[in-house]
Amino acid sequence: MDALATAQAARFIYLNKTCWNGLWRVNRAGRFNVPAGVYKNPAIYDAELLQACHVALQRTVLFADDYDTILALAMTARNGPAFCYLDPPYVPTSETANFTGYTAGGFDPDHELQRLRTRCDQLDANGHKFMLSNSDTPLVRATFADYHVTSVSRSGSINSAATKRGAVPELVIRNYQ
Repeated sequence: MDALATAQAARFIYLNKTCWNGLWRVNRAGRFNVPAGVYKNPAIYDAELLQACHVALQRTVLFADDYDTILALAMTARNGPAFCYLDPPYVPTSETANFTGYTAGGFDPDHELQRLRTRCDQLDANGHKFMLSNSDTPLVRATFADYHVTSVSRSGSINSAATKRGAVPELVIRNYQ
């Protein structure tokens, strides 16, 4: 790893461990815009964990791009069928929970869910397995009704009011049992 990549990795780990809830988000200009978290003594450097990650990632290729580009690559993989886990921005569940600014261009649920559904249909038709998670909303349920849709409860830790954090319904959608 060259010096620039090492510095970028260190900066990413620092931001992840010290920003609010480890969240990564950018503004319309594409710049990181998460406020600092409130931590007394954040565990920024964990040598044992970093070494375990290093070992686990030795035969892994990571991409940072639009999911459409990544899934197109997965479908052309020569090592047999791919498994894809998809975690797109979540569809807002209320008027007060409508933040969609995780990317510079925002996230239009109506358009993006249809685009994602089209790509999932292609994955399925080509024998690839996928699992995706999203909000438990009528729009998400309707968009993926032809697949295995399971409602689960997850711990909601992203809310400015700590009293409003708690169990949040979420959907897990799969093209396999």
